[in-house]
Amino acid sequence: MSVLTSIHNSILSKENPQFEERKGIIFIILAGCIWGLNGVCGQYILQDKGVDPQWMITVRQIVAGIVLLFFAYRKIGNAIFDLWKRKKDAFRLCIFSVLGIMGSQLCYFCAIKYSNAATATVLQYLFPIFVAIAITIHFRKLPSIHLIFSIFLALFGVFLLVTNGRIDKLSLSVTALVWGLISAVASTLYTLLPIPLLQKYQTTTVVGWGMFVGGIALNFSHPFWQPVGIFDFSTFVCLIFIILFGGLIGFFLYLTGVKLIGGGKGSVLATIEPLSAAVFSVLILNVPFSLIDWIGSACILITIVILAPKKI
Repeated sequence: MSVLTSIHNSILSKENPQFEERKGIIFIILAGCIWGLNGVCGQYILQDKGVDPQWMITVRQIVAGIVLLFFAYRKIGNAIFDLWKRKKDAFRLCIFSVLGIMGSQLCYFCAIKYSNAATATVLQYLFPIFVAIAITIHFRKLPSIHLIFSIFLALFGVFLLVTNGRIDKLSLSVTALVWGLISAVASTLYTLLPIPLLQKYQTTTVVGWGMFVGGIALNFSHPFWQPVGIFDFSTFVCLIFIILFGGLIGFFLYLTGVKLIGGGKGSVLATIEPLSAAVFSVLILNVPFSLIDWIGSACILITIVILAPKKI
């Protein structure tokens, strides 16, 4: 907890603007690397140790949710329960918890199980395209040239990942592709659904309740006291990393970085996550990643660079 406290307190520090920007950049890059390694750890225990992804997400969300809520309680006390006093907010939180947080995480790790951390992470990063489309539809205006170009670029990137440049043969299973695309849709909901809540309540409170409620909901089908898989030392190390670093420290680092340099730059810098996932997958798990795979991934990630600073 002292690590999380020191990261949170750094938000309040008053340094010169250049130092603050450098610090924000470093925090977001660290968060992206942590999340990339988080996916690789998930791939290892899902594929090599047979751990059930639903059980893993149940444990991760319940533990992370409790820790985040405890951290929020130390700061604002009983105000963490204010969200539940308004039926409309409570209902939105439940939808956000199940379709947003739980949905994005569960589908992401299912995509990892049937492919690899690098491919699953890249597919999930299609979500900025879906966010941009949703915003365009909501405001009933024609899509910008940036959005149109980004959509075609992203589709081309997915085509390369799925076919590896060969139309007659798929290099990615349909199951993995479907889970990856659903994770991108769920990540879109994760991005858009909590906006009204974040305008009223503390971010840590909203995400803490979101994780906890989503974990409890999933617990009904896969109770955390009924683990599935081989649980040895390496499994526990990976689980601890996924829960503590991937679920908590990475979140605080990214949040701090965004507060210091803004959401636009933060979104672009966060693309280091799929890049780090690919590098870690190749170096640690010896996952084959061809030149076509790298090109396809680059096409998808470039869309974020195009869209982040633009008004859709």
